[in-house]
Amino acid sequence: MLHICFKYFGDRVKYWVTFNEPNVAVICGYRTGLYPPSRCSDSFGNCSYGNSEREPFIAASNI
Repeated sequence: MLHICFKYFGDRVKYWVTFNEPNVAVICGYRTGLYPPSRCSDSFGNCSYGNSEREPFIAASNI
């Protein structure tokens, strides 16, 4: 997969970054509230706002 990215975008992209374990960022940020932005439902963590049933899916689809 990477060779395809380099082939088509390599002349236009100066820096490449790897996003390691995006699922952990989504679960901990939007389901349990352990990572920023700390959004979750009361039943899932100690957060004052958020929706643990809906927001993780929205965040994951935008990564």
